[in-house]
Amino acid sequence: MASPVETRWRLLNWPWWSRLAVTSSFFAAVNWMIFAPASTFKDVHQFLAIQDKIAHGGIFLTLSSLVRWSLPGGTAARAGVDGWLRFGVPAALVLYACSTEVLQPLVGGMGRTFEWLDMASNIAGLCAGWLLFGTAIAGTVNGQAANYGGSRR
Repeated sequence: MASPVETRWRLLNWPWWSRLAVTSSFFAAVNWMIFAPASTFKDVHQFLAIQDKIAHGGIFLTLSSLVRWSLPGGTAARAGVDGWLRFGVPAALVLYACSTEVLQPLVGGMGRTFEWLDMASNIAGLCAGWLLFGTAIAGTVNGQAANYGGSRR
């Protein structure tokens, strides 16, 4: 039976094409949710006043975690992102989060509006996902999993 560390190591090290497929699929779903007309979500009941902001943060937390997971290289490379990846990928994600909020009223049609708090939730989710995934994966690389003999690509 595989230890929890070995299981986590195997989950983190899927082949590059499968990581890219999962991330691309989620990215497509995010684009649909962001740019769909407001009438698509009219039947969604609001339990909390900030439910929309929590959803924005959670969606972008997941997106940034998946993007970091799908970066090229092995687990060690994704833990200590170097070079242009360190600033370029997060900057591109922040630009995407801001531009989606700006474009929503233009592309999404009736009922979609620009909201500063949505943009702040998007960026907070991106930052949290990027940092949390980096912290989680760094523990795997520096812990027992670094000695596990599985594929690192």
